[in-house]
Amino acid sequence: MDWFSLGKLDEKGAALNRLGFIIAVFYWWMNCLVQAHVGSPDVFYDGPVGVYTARITIRMPSVVPGRAEISVRVLGDQPDQVSFLPLFSRTSITNAPPADLGRLIAGETNLYFGELWLMSIGAYTIDVKMRGSLGIGSIQIPVSSVPLSQLPLPPFLGYILVALGALLCGGGVAIVSAAARESVLGSTAVIGQKERRRGWVAGLITAFIMVVFLIGGRRWWNADEAKFRSQLRGGAWPDMQAVVRVDGAQRILRLTLGQEIFLGNATLPLIPDHGKLLHLFLIREGTQDTFAHLHPVRKGGKVFEVALPTLPQGRYKVLCDLTVEGSVLSSTATNSVDVPALSNQPVQGTVLKPDPDDSWANYTGIPVPDGSANNTTFRLPDGITVEWSKHAPLQVSKDAGLNFVIRNASGKPVELVPYMGMLCHAAILRADGSVFSHLHPSGNYSMAAQSFFDAKLDKETQHQTPVISGLVDHSKMDHSKMNHGGDTTKPAIGVSSISLPYEFPIAGDYRIWVQFKIGTQVHTAIFDTKVGTAE
Repeated sequence: MDWFSLGKLDEKGAALNRLGFIIAVFYWWMNCLVQAHVGSPDVFYDGPVGVYTARITIRMPSVVPGRAEISVRVLGDQPDQVSFLPLFSRTSITNAPPADLGRLIAGETNLYFGELWLMSIGAYTIDVKMRGSLGIGSIQIPVSSVPLSQLPLPPFLGYILVALGALLCGGGVAIVSAAARESVLGSTAVIGQKERRRGWVAGLITAFIMVVFLIGGRRWWNADEAKFRSQLRGGAWPDMQAVVRVDGAQRILRLTLGQEIFLGNATLPLIPDHGKLLHLFLIREGTQDTFAHLHPVRKGGKVFEVALPTLPQGRYKVLCDLTVEGSVLSSTATNSVDVPALSNQPVQGTVLKPDPDDSWANYTGIPVPDGSANNTTFRLPDGITVEWSKHAPLQVSKDAGLNFVIRNASGKPVELVPYMGMLCHAAILRADGSVFSHLHPSGNYSMAAQSFFDAKLDKETQHQTPVISGLVDHSKMDHSKMNHGGDTTKPAIGVSSISLPYEFPIAGDYRIWVQFKIGTQVHTAIFDTKVGTAE
């Protein structure tokens, strides 16, 4: 509904005017509707918060400005106070608002809840602090604040706004006309032809000014509306083109990212995550029996290339995780690409070497467990088993219970080593492709964004008082302490189990790929599961 176009009412409320948008946002506030990854905007963290341990869930709003809902379940020693503070990427932390205190949920002893207003589009980090007898603990969890949808204006509200607008304009013209006609007359004077003419002239001038303001306002709003629509991130982003070229026995996947979104940029500015600019996932469509986790390298501006491993031919879903420098927004670009059959011809050009951390698996014909209580073990060809620990039936917005134990062919627990700084990388894809998420044991937030905020906080707190700088806890995110980029063959102190914090956003059928490393070999286990609606 565009209330500047009088008499032209959009029954579907496709175009919001500013007043309508404000009312729509207020409507959202009252109803509290909740909507990085495709279709999975909520952020999860599981790990230490200084001297405490907690599992944190941040439910992101679907509109901006909007309220993020934060729940913190503390494990072990309990703090006396839990607080939340949003820190914006383009604002100094000295200008941050006071922290909001979390409230203990009635009937719970360790579950805290709070809400934070995210007022701008861009990257935030949510600073979660805990204070208690053990001291102060803090963790920064990066989130991307972007509008996911545009709320429609109800038609009846459009009619009301048009009527009120007409009444306001008509009343304004009448008031100015009456003032020009009668304001200079005495209390007993009679209105003459001259006064009436003056009133008509004033009324016409006022009406003309109002029309000019309405036309200008409409143009201004249309421009603002177009800007708002361009910032919607309801699905995959940015745009991505994918094509495979064959050079002898070598197949090269070429990606062009942000050609439409970043028109003014010759180069797509990205922040590395785990030392890689892109994390690319290839999943064969239909059977979903082939999976690859690859890392393309930049070949110029917005163009990236990667050598494909020995994947069977077919059509593949392409999902590319990235974090944009400047805005620090993390997202997933998607597309599909046809991969031709392998050739035994010699390579004519330069051989493109694969990244050492590239991994892939083809399990054609191997049974995939459905994740039910009686079918939770995936057996790899070499005898290694991955058991999905017992869990309740999966439901939307409930803990998914993604806990896995890895054993060797003899049934004994194995020792895992870090794979790109993490004991596990997992990918979750809904059957129709509408939901995709890349998980780690510590959560699904962007490590690249975390590194950015680490540097920002270090820089802006180095001249502050010890009390402020002492609240920042970076130990969890220090990749050097997780063997990232170092000796990744060192055993992880006998760890053989994996826990991944996650909640499925919508019901449906999903496939889960769980990646882990034993020695120098990366393995991939597969599980299918069905997620039901919340009770």
